[in-house]
Amino acid sequence: MAEMVTLRLSSQTLARARAAAERDGMTLSDWIDRAARREARRDAARAHEEWLAANPEVRDELDGFDELADTLESGWSDLSDAA
Repeated sequence: MAEMVTLRLSSQTLARARAAAERDGMTLSDWIDRAARREARRDAARAHEEWLAANPEVRDELDGFDELADTLESGWSDLSDAA
């Protein structure tokens, strides 16, 4: 359930947000919610990258898994025509 909050935005920011929300066919509230979630994901991704940089052995293990997955996937044929 969404919580109601009060925000203070500059008039320029508010005008741009309203225009973007209208362009995207969204309410201002939904547009701001989406923008906040996107920024939170970016922050999480940055923190994850920093953690991986501090733990290179984990990155090496993940890279190895990605290589293995790519190798295994290359052996699969497109089964979409089989039905």
